[in-house]
Amino acid sequence: MELITVKTEVPSVAAKIVHDGNLSGIHLPDHINGGVNKTQLKFAGTNNPVMKIARKTKTCVDDNFDRIVLFGKVLLFLGYFVYFGVALSYHIGDEGSWRLIGCTILGGWIISWSLLKKTRCYSSWSSFVDKIYDKYSKGKSSLIVRWSLYVAMTAFMIVYVIMFVAMKTPGNLRSLIGLFGFPFLLFLYSNNRRKINWHTIYWAMALQFVMALLILKTSWGASIIRWCGDRLESFIGNGEAGSIFIFGEKYKDHPFAFGSMVQAFVLIVGMSVLTYLGVIKYVVETVGRALAFCIGTSPSEGINAVGNIFLHVPESVMLIQEYLPDMTPSQLFVTYAGGMATVGGVALVIFMSSGVPAAPLVAASAMSAPAALAAAKLCFPSHDEEEVPIPTDDDKGLAEKASFLRHPKSLMDSIILGIRQSISLVVQAVAYVMTFVIILEFVNNTLTWFGDRIGVENMTIEFLFSFVFYPFAFMMGARPEDCLFIGELLGIRTFSLAVVAYPKLGPIILNGLAYRSYIGESVNNTWTQVGDDIFLDNLNQTLVGGVIDQRSEIIATYALCGSASFAIMGLIIGSFEVIVPNRIGEITENIFRSMVAGTVASYLTASFAGLLYEDSVVT
Repeated sequence: MELITVKTEVPSVAAKIVHDGNLSGIHLPDHINGGVNKTQLKFAGTNNPVMKIARKTKTCVDDNFDRIVLFGKVLLFLGYFVYFGVALSYHIGDEGSWRLIGCTILGGWIISWSLLKKTRCYSSWSSFVDKIYDKYSKGKSSLIVRWSLYVAMTAFMIVYVIMFVAMKTPGNLRSLIGLFGFPFLLFLYSNNRRKINWHTIYWAMALQFVMALLILKTSWGASIIRWCGDRLESFIGNGEAGSIFIFGEKYKDHPFAFGSMVQAFVLIVGMSVLTYLGVIKYVVETVGRALAFCIGTSPSEGINAVGNIFLHVPESVMLIQEYLPDMTPSQLFVTYAGGMATVGGVALVIFMSSGVPAAPLVAASAMSAPAALAAAKLCFPSHDEEEVPIPTDDDKGLAEKASFLRHPKSLMDSIILGIRQSISLVVQAVAYVMTFVIILEFVNNTLTWFGDRIGVENMTIEFLFSFVFYPFAFMMGARPEDCLFIGELLGIRTFSLAVVAYPKLGPIILNGLAYRSYIGESVNNTWTQVGDDIFLDNLNQTLVGGVIDQRSEIIATYALCGSASFAIMGLIIGSFEVIVPNRIGEITENIFRSMVAGTVASYLTASFAGLLYEDSVVT
């Protein structure tokens, strides 16, 4: 029996009531008798019907909680499939129906896979796969399989390049200079050439070749990437409602601050929700582990490489946060070097706002994932003698400050967490972009002043970069007439940010579309070259800045699609200082090397794009 003690103003006076539901034998002192409601005391008794029902209900729910949750899930599952059937019967064959089917298959597969992993069949299958892998990954069998794959893949690439590139578009072969030249330059820059694992380098570049083949040479591959780009643009386009609500219809007068940054909020919050739902983790881990298996790296390196396709550096690193303390220096190098080679999160939105279509950005970011691994492993090879620094207690305390990088605990928490991440990342992005635009303007004014002293007009940093980076543009296969312009863009990207370079490329791409449309309409449509500009005679329209070759447009778009720059170096150092403070010394020591690796990875992607470019299939 439970006892209730009723306290009075007099310490020595108390009434202990036995919970038998009978209050007739209870005598309270007169001075507190009026202050105690016996009905309330009886309400607390065990014979009270309301309390009995409440206790029985709670006991029933506790005992059958798992069954209730399962029933709710089954009911939700059946309800969704009723909707799915009705939706397909109402609309079938259009893009929306295929999108619904695709999302349903993906969701069903993720749920099925999570359930399968809990069964004995999965354990048996994993053991079987491990045995097969051990059998053919060691000894003579391993050498036979490995060299057979080397010969088959090499033969396939050579035959394909000869039959479908050399014989159809021989000019594209100039991109082979970059595909062989850039890895050679990284080899010379490597900190340990003897420890380079050429197996990893070969298969990373072979995988990039296959991805480029599917994306650039097949209509269905290009269609998938284009569809992904359209869906991404449609999703972040929802941010326009927020821009209009907060800033009004005239927000378009300031598209970067009031347009792109709001869209970045939409993307980051969306990624946070997908992370909570497990979609991001499943896709990244599945593809990342497959990537690691194919090219011979650790799973954490593969997971991070795939994560960089969708996320920016701080978020993608958190996908492997449990692995970070035990990573070797070379493995940790891959994480921030990979972030330099791709664009994701807020960076992707900023680039799209520059006038560059989403499709080539998504394609370039995907193709750069294996290229980043190859470039990083050339620059900083893994070896058995590496030691992992041990964090101190102070380091662990500092790492706890990164609360906005934690994993969300609920759907609403994922939205709130996404908002917090958005505020931090967007403010950083605005600050970095604004600062480096100011620095670029200051440097240009200074160089112009020095140039005027010796009679050289317009000696800007763009002018100097156009010559410094000219060889790299040529190695990637750009048309020689376009190499100065592309070299200028590459230099601006390296010195400041790609978001500063893309606005210079975007109008040229739009000029190219207008020019090709104008020429294609009629053979009588004439044009006139006026300096760098092109005047369309029949339309009385001037294309300011002129045009470049369409293949050069693709090469420039892919080469600029990366985060390797001095500005991002600071962002990465700041992010990792919060996440792994005890490793910040080695990170700052190798940060410039990672920028070189990320830059070359983007150039390799552009070289593959230049090699496999075809007019009829353009992404």
